[in-house]
Amino acid sequence: MDAGTEAPENGTTTGLDAEIQLETGAPENISGTISHPADTGSRKLRVYSNGVVKIVTTMFSLTKRMGGRIVIAAWDLEEIMFANTEGEVIAEYAWPPEGTGYVGIGKSLTRFRSGRLSEGTVTDVLRHQLSPVS
Repeated sequence: MDAGTEAPENGTTTGLDAEIQLETGAPENISGTISHPADTGSRKLRVYSNGVVKIVTTMFSLTKRMGGRIVIAAWDLEEIMFANTEGEVIAEYAWPPEGTGYVGIGKSLTRFRSGRLSEGTVTDVLRHQLSPVS
């Protein structure tokens, strides 16, 4: 066996596993739901296979083609923005009225805006540490 395929000794990892752990730390558990968001914050989400993510009790559509992908949600008291991990805005919504169950992509204020975002937006979120898991 070569060094990359040997069984770890004394609980240590070898080869590619060790490199991945050093680069990323503990594996992230990324879901498609934020149950208790703070007033402002950001977090990675995995889009459900039907193209939605869930914030509290509201489903936000990001289109079915986004299913399974990782996105960044960044929000404040007035709106929520979703971007891919490269900073491209996927959708931006005003917070819906309390009790809203679903917000379709047609209600998005902006959609699939290409290019990098300007200062003070989700791009800043991508450069800084995300909020703790809610």
